[in-house]
Amino acid sequence: MQKLRLKESDFTGKINGEECVLANLSNAKGSLVQISNYGARIVSFIVANKKGVFYDAVIGHSSLKNYQNSNERYFNAVIGRYAGRIANGKFKLNGTEMQLSVNNPPNHLHGGFKGLNEQVWKIKSVCKNSVEMFCFLPSGLDGYAGDLAITCRYTLKDDNSLVFETSASCSTESVINITNHAFFNLGSHKENILKHQLLINASKYLPVDKNLIPAGEMLPVKNTPFDFTYLKEAGTDIKANNVQLQLCGGYDHSFVCDDYNGKDIFPAAVLLNKVSGLKLEIFTDQPSVHFYSCNFLNGSDTGKGNITYTKYNALCLETQHFPDSPNHNNFPSTFIKPHEDFCSVSVYKITEI
Repeated sequence: MQKLRLKESDFTGKINGEECVLANLSNAKGSLVQISNYGARIVSFIVANKKGVFYDAVIGHSSLKNYQNSNERYFNAVIGRYAGRIANGKFKLNGTEMQLSVNNPPNHLHGGFKGLNEQVWKIKSVCKNSVEMFCFLPSGLDGYAGDLAITCRYTLKDDNSLVFETSASCSTESVINITNHAFFNLGSHKENILKHQLLINASKYLPVDKNLIPAGEMLPVKNTPFDFTYLKEAGTDIKANNVQLQLCGGYDHSFVCDDYNGKDIFPAAVLLNKVSGLKLEIFTDQPSVHFYSCNFLNGSDTGKGNITYTKYNALCLETQHFPDSPNHNNFPSTFIKPHEDFCSVSVYKITEI
């Protein structure tokens, strides 16, 4: 545990005049989750297997400075105002075309240049097993309409469930899509995740175009490389002769959750590593799991343990609404009315196999 635990002093300092701190959440099992208020990031998620060996379930950096200088801006952060891509940064709001910042040409990605991942969140409360944080994004930032107030809360339970709750409201009608962009690796971070076994509770997925924007269809996963309705290794089909995989260099696709009903929390995905003996279960109330196999990690970041991160070094299972939903009437709506509460809950539970 001690060699994996990050130093609080390495996560203190100021960004744009705002104080940065590290919150340490622990439970009866001896697990530890460390949260930085810079981007509301899960910077470590340390749990033990049956043999008592501790593993850190997320890759990333060992200091605030390294997160600031990282080429991967989204490591383990809360993402918004809008998680995922919006085509050309444009959509219509009450008949008026809105133009967002284009930070991933030709698209808008993950809230723009100054999204939630770049903000220093205010600590509202912290105790042994939970921390609650607040962030305010003013109207006009990255092109969005309305002042957005958002609160997130992390709670580490004694069964090794990390509960991630968000609530937000906007002063005017707008769009919203919030997720956590944790980069999971349940084994040695020196190894890639292609041998991890993955199940996604989804019988359909969203194919994308050349700009990685959903084409608007929801296609069956059966008899395709996108079938994760049963446990199989993440790398089984990742290099298959498939146009969708070739466009993305792997998986970077949203899966349509079968059990979504707009209100209840349901089991969405399972990830396990037979070598470490750890299993991650994900529960959510959101309509999609976006599976990203870290195709764009290119060796430009050296993280915890002085490990250089390369392609497939981790994977992300982002619980959220669909990318580009404001431009697709057949997708669940991401529009919110003035002062209407947006709420979401996702749970990340890590146990021994």
